[in-house]
Amino acid sequence: MALNKDPSCLGNSKDIAIRRLNSLWKQLSRDSSYLSLYAEFLKEYEELGHLERVVESSEPPTHYYIPHHGVLRPEKLTTKLRIVFNGSSPTTTGKSLNDILLKGEVKEDVFETISRFRRHKFAFTTDIQKMYRQILINPDQQDLQRIIWKHGLDAEILTYRLKTVTYGLSNAPFLAIRTLQQLVKDEKSRFPLASETLLYDTYMDDMACERSAGFGDCSTIAIATERGPAILWNEPS
Repeated sequence: MALNKDPSCLGNSKDIAIRRLNSLWKQLSRDSSYLSLYAEFLKEYEELGHLERVVESSEPPTHYYIPHHGVLRPEKLTTKLRIVFNGSSPTTTGKSLNDILLKGEVKEDVFETISRFRRHKFAFTTDIQKMYRQILINPDQQDLQRIIWKHGLDAEILTYRLKTVTYGLSNAPFLAIRTLQQLVKDEKSRFPLASETLLYDTYMDDMACERSAGFGDCSTIAIATERGPAILWNEPS
């Protein structure tokens, strides 16, 4: 992650994270369904290797604890709850993690992407699953993405670090797009057609493509992204 200030300017962030967690648990304890979804979300996060437990007792010189809360999405077929991480939560110095991150510039024109769509006989759409969470953060910076959690209202508070690009940080969109662009650059010679599709027919984690000769390219695109995010194919339209 590129920074515009030294992270030493960040103050204490753990106390407010603890207060937010205790407040969150008051909500969770009143709604067993909400609690189940929240715990399952974090369990999956850890099982996929996107989150890891911190066991050391001493704090590193630079660190930041990110408060989090849940957003319920009952209309979704798969992920009914998403946990949002608040990278704008200020520390005791008044600075937050988002304040010291270089956001980068994302140049994507949704109109151009749509205008290229459906010009040929066949069309298909696809989605990159968990796009942010497929991208690892430099291990030296992962302590800037600490969170806390506990398994009960009065249970022990546990510390974790988020290992991947995190939803709620100001640089997340840029890091995701920049990673995809680098993948295209690295694999262009092996998969020229797939690289073109990823570069020009993708808007964030959504891809809308069209071809004149059917869907033989689908597997090519999937193979080309073997080093990157997983692809979820939708039905041809």
